[in-house]
Amino acid sequence: MINWKNSKIMFWTIWFLAVALLIFILQQIDFILNPILAILTSLFMPLLIAGFLFYLLNPIVKGLEKIRVKRIFGVALVMIFLVGLVVLTVFLGLPILIEQTSSLIAGIPDFINELDFYFRKLGDEPWMDQVDFNEILLNIETWLRNLSSGFLGGMMTSVGSFLQSLTDFFFTFITVPVILFYMLYDGHRFPGYLEKISPEPYKKNTKELALKINETIASYISGKGMASLLVGILLFIMYSIAQFPFALLLSVFAAITNFIPYVGPFIGAGPAIVVGLIDSPGKAVLAAIFVLIVQQLDGNLFTPFLVGKSLSVHPLTVILILLASANIAGLLGMLIGVPVFAIIKTVLLYILKINKEKKITLTK
Repeated sequence: MINWKNSKIMFWTIWFLAVALLIFILQQIDFILNPILAILTSLFMPLLIAGFLFYLLNPIVKGLEKIRVKRIFGVALVMIFLVGLVVLTVFLGLPILIEQTSSLIAGIPDFINELDFYFRKLGDEPWMDQVDFNEILLNIETWLRNLSSGFLGGMMTSVGSFLQSLTDFFFTFITVPVILFYMLYDGHRFPGYLEKISPEPYKKNTKELALKINETIASYISGKGMASLLVGILLFIMYSIAQFPFALLLSVFAAITNFIPYVGPFIGAGPAIVVGLIDSPGKAVLAAIFVLIVQQLDGNLFTPFLVGKSLSVHPLTVILILLASANIAGLLGMLIGVPVFAIIKTVLLYILKINKEKKITLTK
């Protein structure tokens, strides 16, 4: 006879029904949930940016503490450095980025003409008689013009959306430094806070799990951030020496996409190769060589040394995560998908470890 009280089938059936009931109830009270979701959505980006900066800058604060600088003064020095860097970027780097972006969009017709020249030259070959280059060029031209007009149109859609974007930007700009300051000052105490508010039997486990999650995120973001910075600097130097147009814009884009495992370097290389092709096929090949050299340095030196094997995620799993996260949240999803998966994996592995230890204890 089945003991339903201790039956796993009964346990999971009840859990499934409870989750289904919860989903049904939440659907019925969407008038309450919508304002809550709006608040959480508005807080998500400031918290994400502040958290990212926390893991980049916290090692500096820890380093200052090791040389006997009080944490409050270390945090103040780091914040002053960050504000100075932002101001410098806004006044020096931002105008260059805006100018280069505008020039890149304005150069689309020249790029189309270059493609027309190369395709027509290629079309003179006897073995290419069956290919309709005029149709190919027309499709490329239509796509590029739609892309540029969509980009510009998105910037100039309406006064209302512009004001909303401006409000969101200033909200993020103001709140991020405040959140970051308290993260840097009190962040090291967070596992202790979790331990205090946890039920008595779970206090130790909660603190251990929080420390493991923190270690996973810190080693990935701080290490990958430094590796991506080195990638961006090296590419900027190479592009500048080779007199590539939009060198700063291309290197910044490559540094950002370098956070995406495996496919990030290919995404970052695309614009550089296209821009090089506008000038000459030789420059396109040169751009590909530059990216290949830097990515070899990153894959074999920067990332292994700075990040190590903090995520321990199989490459195939990473590809599947990237495909799923790209469909859910685009580029942002690709940037945060793998770290989020690593956090979930850390939690699950820790739970399995605790359950195994409990079973061993009970058998003794």
